[in-house]
Amino acid sequence: MLIIDWFLAWNAARQLRARRADFYYDLASALEDKVPLFTILRKYESRARQRSRGDAILYRNMLRNVMGGSLSQALVGIVPEAELIMIDAIQGSGDATLSRGLYFMSDTVEKVDKMFLTMRKAIAYPTILLIMFAALLTGFSLFAVPVLAELMPPEKWPWIGRVLYGVSTTISHYGLFIALSIVGLIVAFGYSLPRWQGPVRRWLDRRAPYSLYRDFSGSMLIVSISSLMRTGVSLRSSLERAARFSSPWMRWHLRQILSRLSSEQSTQFGQAFATGVLNRAMEDRVQDASERRDPVAAFVKIGVGSIDRIDRSIGASAAKLNGLLMAIAGLTLGFMMLGFFATAFEMQSGIQSNAAAGGPR
Repeated sequence: MLIIDWFLAWNAARQLRARRADFYYDLASALEDKVPLFTILRKYESRARQRSRGDAILYRNMLRNVMGGSLSQALVGIVPEAELIMIDAIQGSGDATLSRGLYFMSDTVEKVDKMFLTMRKAIAYPTILLIMFAALLTGFSLFAVPVLAELMPPEKWPWIGRVLYGVSTTISHYGLFIALSIVGLIVAFGYSLPRWQGPVRRWLDRRAPYSLYRDFSGSMLIVSISSLMRTGVSLRSSLERAARFSSPWMRWHLRQILSRLSSEQSTQFGQAFATGVLNRAMEDRVQDASERRDPVAAFVKIGVGSIDRIDRSIGASAAKLNGLLMAIAGLTLGFMMLGFFATAFEMQSGIQSNAAAGGPR
């Protein structure tokens, strides 16, 4: 494939991912009318050939991968892993079941996208403020502080002014290194979310911002497993199938859950999920479900209602993060203003004292 074709296909996949709720709905509607999946995708590919080369390449690849009847394989690399698990769970029970499952997926994706929109709105404003204040502090350090230092030696500044001078000097000498380090930390954080494993990660998963990822991924796991169990697949088989499309971090938890299930009674599976993949409230629900008369049915009920609950939970967590970032932004601005005005006042007092001492006797 030419580089330009690869880029066009990548961009088409990105656009389809953004509108996948509508894509699931359209597929479900056509399947409900007993149109074969291959025929649906072939029609999409034929239509795309007249409109967009990138879409045509994307649907051609999907047609090639769906030849074996697996919609999940056709959507690998296009939709999130958690959704691939759910699609894989429902596609083996016929087009009618797949249609109902895709309707459910469409509603779920709309809720998930709404949840992410809430998070972005909650974080965007204070983040922009922090960037503005960082730029203001950098400009102040490079231009204003040197002028003040020429008018009055820093050792004569008030203590908060000397702290500001120290911060400014650090920014002047190491600002580029600090900025690159912050960018590196952000990139490392994003890379670590689906990959990092171990005791330290388990500890961090109980704290923001890692807890946001843990809560969402854990809830999507429960939804996926409940979808599989609803079609008659056993819990162990559901976990093994979920691992096919999971991230390294999720597979790490799934291996622990499967290992714990081997040492526990099948009707008491609740403790097996206490690996840190779920928050405390979800762990308690799974534990309670394992002790019910029909644990499978109870587990399925948890999965059906978990999306709405995690939406509220993440919304609350995002609001807390919003408040924290706003507090940091306010403290940054307050520190800058207090240091500047305290130094300026001290300088003004020194000038007045010198003027009084040099006046007529």
